This record gives sequence, C-alpha cells and structure tokens, in this order.
Amino acid sequence: MSLLKNGSVLFLTSMAGNFCNYLFQFFMSRNLELTDYGALNAALSITSILGIPAGTVMLVVARYASTFNAMGEGPRVTRLYRSSLLFTFGAGLLVFSALAFASAPLAGYLQLEDGVPIIIAGFGLFLTFAMTVNMGMLQGLQKFWHFGAGVWAGAASKLAMGVVFVLLGFGLNGAVAAAALPGLLVIAMTFLPLSRILRQRPGGKRITMDIATYGVPVLMSSLAFTAMLNIDILTVKHWASPEEAGLYSAAAVLGKTILYLPAAFVTALFPMLADSHARNRDMRKVLGRGLLVSFVISSSGVLGLVLFPELSITVLFGSRFSEAAPLLKYYGVAMMSMALVSVTISYNLARGKTSFIYSLLAGCAAHALLLNIFTGSLVAAVAILAAVNVSVAAYNLITVLRGRKAESALRTTPEGALS
Repeated sequence: MSLLKNGSVLFLTSMAGNFCNYLFQFFMSRNLELTDYGALNAALSITSILGIPAGTVMLVVARYASTFNAMGEGPRVTRLYRSSLLFTFGAGLLVFSALAFASAPLAGYLQLEDGVPIIIAGFGLFLTFAMTVNMGMLQGLQKFWHFGAGVWAGAASKLAMGVVFVLLGFGLNGAVAAAALPGLLVIAMTFLPLSRILRQRPGGKRITMDIATYGVPVLMSSLAFTAMLNIDILTVKHWASPEEAGLYSAAAVLGKTILYLPAAFVTALFPMLADSHARNRDMRKVLGRGLLVSFVISSSGVLGLVLFPELSITVLFGSRFSEAAPLLKYYGVAMMSMALVSVTISYNLARGKTSFIYSLLAGCAAHALLLNIFTGSLVAAVAILAAVNVSVAAYNLITVLRGRKAESALRTTPEGALS
C-alpha cells in the first residue's frame, strides 16, 4: 500500500479520534473550573512525559516487527511480541509505583490540592505500557485499520467516561480517570487481530542486545521530542496564576492540532521506511512525500489559526478563553515545525541514524532555560516556544536534505550502482 493510501486510512480513523478528543476538551473547558482545567492538562502533560518509555517500546516493536515481516521471519515476530509484553508489564508497574510515591511533591509543584489526580494518571500509564506493544505490532505489520480502530475507540471511550464522571460530580479526578481507563478497552480490542501471532511458537535467535542498542536512541529522541511539546505547559503552570495557566492550556490544546493533523501520515510513514531499509530500497521518494504531506496539512492549519484566532478558540472553549487568541498564531508555527521534525525523526530512526538527537536535546535545554528566565508573559512564553522549534526544524531539514542529496549522488556513481 502507498503512503497516501495507508495515511488516508489512519487519517480518517485518527480524525474521528481527534474529534472525540476535542469534544472531551470542549466539555471539560465548560464543566470544570478554570483552575481545574489547567490542572487536568498539567496532569496529562506529566503522563505524556513519563509515558515516553512506552512510546519508545512502540517504535522499537514497530521497527523490528516490520523488519522481521519483510524478511519472512514469522517466529521472530512472535518472540518479539511475547518478550515485549513481559517487559512492558514490569516497566509499567515500576512507573506507576514511582509516580504514586512522588504524587505529593508533584502536586505541590503544580499547585494541586492533593496527589490523587497524579496517582490516577499513573494507573493510566501502567495501561499505556501494555497498550503500546499491541499498537506497535499493528503499526509494524501495517495493519492500519486495526491500529486506527484502537485510536478511535480509546478517544471515544475517554469522551464517554469523561462526560459521565464529571456529571456525576467527580470533577478533576473524574476527568483524569476518563483519560486513564480507556487503555483497558484498547488492550482488549488490539489483542484480537494479534492473537494468532501470540499463539505461534517463537523462534529465531534472541535480539535483546540489538533491541537495547536501538532502543536507547529511540528513548532519547522520544524523551526530547515529548519534552519539547510539554515543557512549556508545565513551566507556565508553575509560574503563572491558575487562570493564566488555564488560558495557556487552551491555546496549547488547540495549537497542537497542527501537529496531530498530519500525524496519521507520519505513523504510516515509519514502517514503510523501515520496510524499504530492510529490503535495501530507495527511501528518498517516501521521505519527500512525507515532508510534502506534513507541510501542506500543517501549514493549512496554521493559516486557519492566523486568520481566525478568536473564532477558533471561542468555538472550542467558549468566550471566557478568548484572551488566549493572540497566542494561537505562535503556537501554530511552533507545532508546524514539530510536525516536520517528526518526519525527519522517522526517516533517521528507520535507517538507524541517531545524530539528530543532539538538536532535540538542545531544543529542550533552550526551552527550559528561556521559559524560566522570561516569566510573567504568556505571549513571551509562546514566542520562545515558536523560535526554538523553528530553529530545531530548520537544522533537521537541512541535515536530512543534505544527506538525501549525498545519497542520490552515491547512487548515480558506478560504485553506488553496484553496491
């Protein structure tokens, strides 16, 4: 299947999921206190950062499942699946325990009344670890309809539970629980198309060291990328008033649509790149299409936020969030930059290249430093976010395109043609 066809399948299902996610935010912004709404998104940011190891497992599983499948090594796919499930169960339990232990100081830092929302979010992380193994297998084997169905089911159940829990009076804790519990449904759904693989006899040599060697740079890149998406929310929640943090959270939620809109095509892109690399095929056309699709989709979204900022924020969150409208154009540019960076990350990781990680770490350091120096202004915070992200994107695009040009030149030489 082509990138356009694979991406379209995921785009349709992910858009359905994103619609549910934004109905969730729409409902919460109108039914939670402004301070609780800011606290909800701060708690979700914590789970995004601490869930990075789970995202790492997903990428590693997807890459090796794609590679083994391309080489016709079914027993190794089964071994990979079983080993990954055992690993993530233990890792998820460890992360949940650590987060529960640290819930009180984290609640203090984020100006929460108690640590209950943190503990609930930790349980959601435990479920996420198991869920991402299944999602990684589906992605690597290019079972995109099943993958997309899992994404949609998780978002739809989060919306349904969120409405019920908040209307029953559970407030912030109910909203966080609604984001945590859908993992149970997604795990059950995604086991079904993979049950045949799980029942097969595992075989082939163990690849523990290979996975560990590959997993470390994936973990570092996931950590840095996710931190670049969430450091601003946590920092603003720390130094701003609860009301200002709520406004900034609304701008962040809406602005990140620019990143999520082309994400379906990036999800489809990674296993296709890994498959091409395993078969020693030319990856340049797939890369070019991925960059083009991501740019067209994300830039269209930015244009909408630039032209209709107040309409965009009030339709989703209501008139009390209209003060966040001036932030949207900067946030949109920041997220368009990260959408392009995500394509270059997929390209590099599919080839086993890791030098790009230094640029992401530099971006994280710049965010952490500048956002803690220039405090007190939401506009300054989002302008810093945009400036740093554009710089990181420019560096990665230049590096990838130079490497692509060099690869093209190598292929045109007699030596390259024979290799």
